Amino acid sequence: MRIRWDWETFFGDTMVYGGINAADVWDLLPGDLRRKFDRVASRMKRVMMQLGDGPGKVGLIHADLHLGNALFCRDDVMVIDFDDCGFGYWLYDIAVSLWELRHRNDYEQLRAALLEGYAQQRPPPSGDLAYLDDFIAARDVAFGLWFTGNGQVNPAFRADLDEVLENVGYSLDALIKD
Repeated sequence: MRIRWDWETFFGDTMVYGGINAADVWDLLPGDLRRKFDRVASRMKRVMMQLGDGPGKVGLIHADLHLGNALFCRDDVMVIDFDDCGFGYWLYDIAVSLWELRHRNDYEQLRAALLEGYAQQRPPPSGDLAYLDDFIAARDVAFGLWFTGNGQVNPAFRADLDEVLENVGYSLDALIKD
């Protein structure tokens, strides 16, 4: 059975990170970052309710589609690593692809090119793109939780944990709208 990338999966106690239940990982977050994550969770609850979960909004997604999971050979691109594949918002799949690029100087051009190419295959429903940064913020939360949980059991993650969480916090400062 495939995972459902819904509010409970992102912000509830569905996931396990580094062998630790999500609720326990939330308790490991520094207070200021936890408050930012809570704000994203509140915002995403409203966004997901507004979007609904019909077939024009939700479907089978890769959920981890970034450059590290794409193999390029001449003019072909092959996607790998389907372990996060499940049912979720189309916008989340786009957000994941943009998430790792958001600090690049050419981000706006990359974002425009991705959205243009995406629209040729599946035009996003009118108005949905207004929520794209919210889904990028949800990816920040998911990554922060994943890294925090793994930092409890993996020394390589632990060594970078403070820096990674600080960067996630900075990213959320730019994305949190209310």
